[in-house]
Order: sequence, then structure tokens, then C-alpha cells
Amino acid sequence: MKPTVLHLAKWYPTKVEPLLGLFVRKHIMATKNEFDHTVISIYNTDIYEDDITRIVTDFEGIEEVLYYYKKKGVITKLKVLFRVWKEINSSRHDFIHAHIISWTSTLAYLQAILYKTPFFISEHWSGYHYKLFLKQNSFVKYCKRMSARNAKMVFPVSNSLKTDMLASGIKANYKIIGNVVDGKTTEQPKNELFTFVFVGDLEQSHKNVKGIIDAFSQLKNKSTLQLDIIGEGVDMGAYIEQTERLNLSNSIQFHGAKSNNEVFEYLTKSHVLVLNSNYETFSVICAEALLSGIPVIATKCGGPEAFLNEQTGILIDVGNTNQLLAAMKFIINNYNHYSLKDLKGIADQFNSKQIAKKLQKAYLTINPSDY
Repeated sequence: MKPTVLHLAKWYPTKVEPLLGLFVRKHIMATKNEFDHTVISIYNTDIYEDDITRIVTDFEGIEEVLYYYKKKGVITKLKVLFRVWKEINSSRHDFIHAHIISWTSTLAYLQAILYKTPFFISEHWSGYHYKLFLKQNSFVKYCKRMSARNAKMVFPVSNSLKTDMLASGIKANYKIIGNVVDGKTTEQPKNELFTFVFVGDLEQSHKNVKGIIDAFSQLKNKSTLQLDIIGEGVDMGAYIEQTERLNLSNSIQFHGAKSNNEVFEYLTKSHVLVLNSNYETFSVICAEALLSGIPVIATKCGGPEAFLNEQTGILIDVGNTNQLLAAMKFIINNYNHYSLKDLKGIADQFNSKQIAKKLQKAYLTINPSDY
């Protein structure tokens, strides 16, 4: 019988947000042949009539238990967490993997205290970088620090995230495990116009898409160029207004949110991905661009520079529109410098097989006698 992993996930795909925490599901999928998996997650929504609704689904052999609950204050949140606690106690599992330090890691830590259940933690949260952890109340910080300290291992997705966590006073047995980067890449003819593409949340404080539009507006011969913007967010309207004000509506297209498979189609047909973020813990989209065979212009914003280099495109300083403009000009003129084989090869370090090896090696550090 295969060992069973119980996953507690703060972020996970839901009926409302099918792409939420998709990276968590991909981590779990990576080891589904070696381990049995059950996932428990909670999600705040009003789509159901009852205050708390439990939905169980099977996703390619993985049992996914989602509790949808209405936002009615602390009492409802405590009720749903109590139901999760009861579910944990009634489930069969050899160890727990908590995803994102939060209620997930606290419940896993309580299981370790009461029942000696070993547990791991994966972390993706960018809040450490922005000092948001330090602004939380003392009890929450204590629970999070204690759960991390007592986990068998904590898996930040990048070294920069680990550095930010340590700066927040979170001591743990760290092991860097990146996100899984897999996708359906097929041969696609390139767009007729040389195409820059952005994929992500349209939120200025995080992604700085305004800087991308500003740089694009300064390029010459824009009739031969195209900028595709994929995603949705609170600043989408402002970006559309900026595009219209700069008379770029014929060159810049907003496509809205797309599925993972559709994103790969856009990437493959494009020429260059542009990431102008202020901070990223990893940046799956950069690795997906490499897997699609296109170079990347990215800011030195934490995660991306761990695997991007001069072979993959150009790294620029955060918030530097002049450097972004120069990088765009350079890639237009030197596009043939980049090797499809090299780009895909760098992305291969994050394929499901490679990530599975790291996770399996970590899981197997638990002595079966501890189960």
C-alpha cells in the first residue's frame, strides 16, 4: 500500500476561481504515482445557500475536499475550521503537507503535538517581502513560527523567499523546491507582427504593467509590433485608458483571463515574454515562456533571476522603464540569438519528474516507524 499524504491547502482551484493555487495541485500531481493524496481546502463564497457546504471531487485520482463557507464573521470561520479538524482526525494519512503557512500549518502542528503526525510545509506567499508578516498579531506570528520550526521541512519556492522568511524570524529546516512547470506546447506559427506578451494579474502595485505600456509606446515602427496583455485585475480599466490615451489601441490587445492551455498557445505564437514585476517568489510564467521556446525580459524581482540569465533573455532593475525599453529594442534586433533548445532545457529543471524527485526524497526522510 502506498503512503498517504493529507494536503491542507490555503489556496486551491475552486468552482469560483479554477486557477487559484493551481501550482499546489501541480505539486500534488507530481507524486501521485508514488503516494496516495487527499486534499482539504476552504474557500469563502456566497454561491451556496448553506453557511458551510462540503464538496468532494476526484481529480485524476486525487480526492479533493473543499469547504465553501459564507463570510459571516469569526464564528463561521471557526466552524469551518472545526469541521476541517474533524475531517483530518477521521482521514487515513501517514503525514501531512501544509501549503502556505496559515491555518493549514497550525492544524498540522496541532496534529503533530497530539498525535505525533509528521508534517511538511510549502510556502509561496510574497507577504514576507513586503513585511506583512511582521504586521500580524503576536498570536498569529507565534503559531506560524512554531509550525515552521516543528515541520520536518519547509519548502520555499525560491531562495529569495527563504531569505525573506528568515528575515521575518521564521526558523526552519529549509529545502528549496520550485513550482512545477508543465504544459501542452505544440508547434505554432509565430504571429506576423513581432509580439511581446504579458501574462498575469492586472494589478499595478505588483506587476507594473503601466511600465510595459510606457516602454512599448516609445518603440519605433509600432506598426510592425504587437503587445498582448493576458489577465484580469483591478487596474485593467486604467491600462485600457492608458493605451487609448497613447493611441496604441491598434497595437495593444487585452485578452482577459485565459486557461493554462490557452496561455501556452499565446506564448508559443509570441516572440518575447515581458515581466515587469516589483516582486515575485518564483514566477511560473517565466518558466512557462522558456518551455514554450521564447526568451524573457524580466525584472530582478526575487524569484526569476534564480533561473534566468543572458541565455534566456534580459534581466533589468525593478521599476526601470529605460532599461525595459532598451531590452525590448535589443531583443527585436537580436532575436535569432536565442536558442529554442537552450530555452526549453532551462525550463526542464522544473518539469513534474524533477520536482517529484525532490518531493519524494523529502517525504522519504520520514521513517516508516514514525507513521
